[in-house]
Formats: sequence, C-alpha cells, structure tokens
Amino acid sequence: MAPATKEHSAEEVDGHYALKSIIFSVVTPFVLKAAVLLGIPDMIAKSGPLTLAQIFSRLQGATNPQPDLLHRILQYLVYKKILSEETSGGETRYGGTGISKWLAEEQHLLLVCTYDHAAASLHKLHEAVLHGGHPYEIANKVHVWGHDDEEYNTLLNHAMVAWSSVTIKLILEAYDGFNGAKKLVDVGGGLGMCAGKIKAKYPEAEVVNFDLPHTVSSAPKTPGVKHVGGDMFESVPEGDLLLIKSVLLNFSDDHCDKLLRNCFKSLPKGGKLVIVDLIHTNDAPFERDLDMAMFSFTEGGRIRTFEEYKELIERTGFSGVNLVKMPSRDQVIEAYKD
Repeated sequence: MAPATKEHSAEEVDGHYALKSIIFSVVTPFVLKAAVLLGIPDMIAKSGPLTLAQIFSRLQGATNPQPDLLHRILQYLVYKKILSEETSGGETRYGGTGISKWLAEEQHLLLVCTYDHAAASLHKLHEAVLHGGHPYEIANKVHVWGHDDEEYNTLLNHAMVAWSSVTIKLILEAYDGFNGAKKLVDVGGGLGMCAGKIKAKYPEAEVVNFDLPHTVSSAPKTPGVKHVGGDMFESVPEGDLLLIKSVLLNFSDDHCDKLLRNCFKSLPKGGKLVIVDLIHTNDAPFERDLDMAMFSFTEGGRIRTFEEYKELIERTGFSGVNLVKMPSRDQVIEAYKD
C-alpha cells in the first residue's frame, strides 16, 4: 500500500493509481491486435521460443521496421503473461504461455472486438442508458449480424467457430444427451462446425445446421450435415432434438422468447431442447466482463443465471428444465415438450 500524505489516506493514494491503471488498460487488446497482425503468436506457435532478432527477421511487409518498438511490445506481452521470457547464454527468447496458445487459435475474436464497428459501440453505452436502444445499433445504424462488410462478416463467422471449437469438444466428451436423436437441428449454428462434430460422433442422426442465408451460403461442405438458411425469429426447422449453443446470450428476453416459442412449435411431443450457454454466477469475473460486451455489441444480449434461463424457457411452454454441469464455463440446460 502506498504511504499516506497530509491530504490523502493510503487507500486514496492507491485508488488514484488503480484508476489510472484501469484507464490505461484500454491499450491491452490493441497491443494484442498489433501482435496478431505482426504474426507473433503464429510464429511462436509454429517455431517455439524466438529471440527479438528472429521475430524481427520474420516480419512481413515492413518498409521501415522499428526493432525498439517491437521490443517494447514483446516486453508488454511478457508483463501481461501472454508471452514467456527466458534468458540463457546472453540471449532472451520469447515463448508461449497458456494465453498465447489460444491467441494463435482464436485471434478472430480479438480482431472482431477491436474492429472499428465494435469499438464505435463502446462510445455509445451512456446513450443507451439515457435514451434506450442498443449501443452497437446507435453507433453503426445496423445490428451486429446485419453488416454488408464482407471482411467483418468473415471475421465474425470465424470468431464464432473459434468460440465454440473447444466448448463443443468438452461437451461431447462429457454429455451424452444427443444420443438417440433422429433429427438434430443446430439453431444458429453458424458455419456448421458444431453440427459436423455432432454428426461425426452420432453418424446415425440426421443433422441440420440452421442459420441466416448469407452465413450458411459461406459454410464449408460438411459430410452428413445439411445447411439450411432462414430466420430463427420467424421459424425453425423441425427436429426431435434442437440445439441452441451460444445464441441466447446475444439477445434480449423478448428475442429469446420468440426463438424459444419457435423451437417449441418445431418439436414433436416428447421432443428435446438442449441449450449450451454461459451461466452467470457471482464469483465469475469473466462472465461479468462478457456481460458488458453483450451490452455493447448485441441487441439486448446478457449473461443470465440458471434461474433466469429457467423462467424464460418455462414460460414458452417447455417443462422438465434441468441444468447439467459441464467441465467448461458453458453449461447444458435440457428442456422438453410434453
């Protein structure tokens, strides 16, 4: 703790610098973006620990490269534990950490969140509080899924794949609730990565990946998976098991109500709904940060508690709502149409 002064207590002095630290932490995701665009995480993931000179020599497209600035970025990444640092024989090498491993694989999410469209919405949080609406739409005059910006849409689609790739692996290892499904529809399934993983484990099931037409039109062909385009707020393809993964957190209660009612209509009696999503708890700082991201970037999206999910689901006609704990931050909620 900092020493007290004549005018300020030690707690106040600490608070002064804690505030500055919070303010200047705004640079962190943009330093990460610079590292990604320079190719640093990929270099280290492919080659292992590298010296400053080795990283510098592998930079692409430089016209007036600045090794001192690169060194400052590397040192910052070490401070943030995104890279490791080891000195031996007079040489310092920069290596990977648990964070940089994922940065190399999930860089699209970072690039989406630091894209101009997303950054613009952060300037509009107060306007949403004062006047209503959603920060993203106030800033961009379109919702996050409605852009005609091809680069941004590509980043967004790949970010969703990266978001789900580890989670679906953990879910399929720990959860057997897809077993026995005759026709499984992944509602809001993006490019169909999750549908493909499910089909590979349960080849006897008919599997449909359902999302917006412009999304499924760019989806890669996946053996055994049928891609169907449409608007989930208007209707959902019929199936005896419907999966909604990492979708509901993006939308308001009213939107979720529409979607869940459409799911209820599309299921036969005895049909099953499986929701995979983050569940809000009081001791989870990641979920709190993500809740603010949902406020900033989506149409009323938020991180909900299980009780909030249960209320949403039951009021749309479902019963037997049950939480199935998973070995991941995302959890499974089951519900049935009696």
